[in-house]
Amino acid sequence: MIVQSNAIAKCVTFIFGIVFLFTPSLNVFAENPSSTKSVMVIGTGRIYKEDSASARKHAIENSLVSAVERVAVGLISPESYNRTFQKLNEALDNQTSKFVQDYKVLAEAKINDVYKVMVQANISVADLTKFLSTAGIMTEGKSFPKILILVSEQNLEDTSPKYWWGPRGVVSKTFSDIALAETLKHNGFPVINVRQIPQRASLVGKYNKPDLDKSEAVDIGRILKADVVIFGKATVERTQNVMENNVRSFKGVVSVRAVRTDTGEEIAATTQSSVTANANEAVGAGNTLSAAGTLVADTLSDRILSAWQKEEAQTNAIEIVVEGTNDMTSFEKFIRIIKEIPSVNNLQIKELKAKQAVVALEFKGNAKKLADTLMSRSYGSVGINIYEVSKNHLRIGLISGSS
Repeated sequence: MIVQSNAIAKCVTFIFGIVFLFTPSLNVFAENPSSTKSVMVIGTGRIYKEDSASARKHAIENSLVSAVERVAVGLISPESYNRTFQKLNEALDNQTSKFVQDYKVLAEAKINDVYKVMVQANISVADLTKFLSTAGIMTEGKSFPKILILVSEQNLEDTSPKYWWGPRGVVSKTFSDIALAETLKHNGFPVINVRQIPQRASLVGKYNKPDLDKSEAVDIGRILKADVVIFGKATVERTQNVMENNVRSFKGVVSVRAVRTDTGEEIAATTQSSVTANANEAVGAGNTLSAAGTLVADTLSDRILSAWQKEEAQTNAIEIVVEGTNDMTSFEKFIRIIKEIPSVNNLQIKELKAKQAVVALEFKGNAKKLADTLMSRSYGSVGINIYEVSKNHLRIGLISGSS
């Protein structure tokens, strides 16, 4: 029953205000993204020619658009709103229904020629994150870790697994490697192109084996400046043929782990398999390896992004060892620039010697993110070299007289 009164309108507004007051800020998504998020919004529809049913429908549609937009805004850094606002609206135009998993109308009211509804909608954060990443929106406001893939692959005709590191590194990419890389890039992640690695020769001999352990994979990742390494193996086998005699079935399995190179922490792991059929054995085996690699990349993307951005959103105590403090003018300028970084708080100089200082501060993110931020800053006549980066520690050298 629809009640036409100012009282019910005030009640709806009051309820929404209470719900909004006690609903956590949408910026929580950046800190702890989950697969879905429930939001409550009010939608409005204008009543034409006493057609309340159509107005109600439009009010619900408007509320769902608002719900998706609220979640999307929570996924984007406030600093990038000005750059991404137009692109965000263009990307979401007529697309919002893709991200609404379900909804229910909690309250509704007809007020003069306006129909209002309060809707609770469950929005797929995982799908929306992937969509915004592909559209190049999240990457402008969020930091995506740089990925290195270390997956060996043994195809049907291979007597031993192929892998790109070591003296017997393959020249061409393997099927699972291509699928992993392309899908990760499609999901917004920068992926290191191993064919363009100048340090590749230094890996020869030391890591000449297809099955790397965690410490070896992390070591290679650090050498090649990766933030996260994905390492493991891919295999394919013939399966029982249940089709025509000339069509064979193949099963591909890709098993990997994802580890941060700065801390050595494992942040995700998965094993995915795929079965395909083809009359051409080489094509069938390649297709099933590619399909399994794609499944792995899609599974890992959300988990890696969640773990990475969760830590980046945390405030950490970071210690910076600054070398070259014999030039106090350069050191003072460096300190002023650090203080201007919005995410830096409570900076203190713990120790100051003739050639070295120890600076402590709080930063919203880890040392790697702070190092990236420092390298993007202009210091005028003062230059910096970053010699060491760990989870909560930096070692920096000041260079006076730089242009």
